[in-house]
Amino acid sequence: MDYVAAFSQWGFLMAFLFCLVSSINKENKSPVYLSALMLCSYIFGSYIRLLDNLYLNWAFYDFMTIVALLSLQYFNFFKRNKAFLFLVLALTANGVLTLLLYYDLYVQYNFEAWWYWSVYSIGVNLIDVSMMLSLVVNQLKSNRLIEKL
Repeated sequence: MDYVAAFSQWGFLMAFLFCLVSSINKENKSPVYLSALMLCSYIFGSYIRLLDNLYLNWAFYDFMTIVALLSLQYFNFFKRNKAFLFLVLALTANGVLTLLLYYDLYVQYNFEAWWYWSVYSIGVNLIDVSMMLSLVVNQLKSNRLIEKL
């Protein structure tokens, strides 16, 4: 599990660095702020345990990141774009999947593997990778639009 967390942190770090380098001398810094927030969320979520249970802690960080994204967007800290909307949707899906796994393990006391565990494992990791890619693709698209103007 530590390798998966390290991969997620590395991926968001690479997305942040790509957005940072790509936005030098550009007016729109929204992708940098989005990727920095995601990087901080995943790093803090891995090292700072606010809740006793690992799955509740992950779900808490997902939902707090959504609150932070919506709050910063409300105060016009960055512009709403497709990456922002995808991050909110993907974090919601991650949080719901994690809460359902917590419910299955710690409320229902189900310890026999079933199909949901595979859906959770594959789903959460695919969602994480797609969030990283959405930040990079969003930055690439914004750079092309600016170059065309």
